[in-house]
Amino acid sequence: MADSFPPPLILQGVSSTGEHIKLELSRNELEQLPQNKITTPLPWIPQPSTFKGVRLQTLLDHFHLSGQRFTLSALNDYSVTLSRHYIDKYDPLLAITQDGHYMKVRDYGPYWLVMSIHDHPEVAEHHHLAKMIWQLTTIEAH
Repeated sequence: MADSFPPPLILQGVSSTGEHIKLELSRNELEQLPQNKITTPLPWIPQPSTFKGVRLQTLLDHFHLSGQRFTLSALNDYSVTLSRHYIDKYDPLLAITQDGHYMKVRDYGPYWLVMSIHDHPEVAEHHHLAKMIWQLTTIEAH
């Protein structure tokens, strides 16, 4: 898959006004939202990396996506469900770049949900690590 044409991120659910939302967001559209950085070690990479992207909470707020639970799905059909409380507490980042480079599918991209182990050491526990979904394709609000 060419790095310049990653698959879109699909965002779906019900808005805070009750309207059904289904959006296909390009990488460029995601980059137009406020960007943040996290530098953290992760068990899948050899050294700490700096990830840049949009905070999941910012994405949900920007598109007025309501719900208390969110199912995130990957290219390989792996999925995780996060509560609104979990998102508020751990402030995950929808990473678009790692160390200044766009992530390819073979390198956990094009989008990887990461959380800071520096800010929240408990995130290094297995049940939290399992929530750091990579090759993210869909976010659905419930």
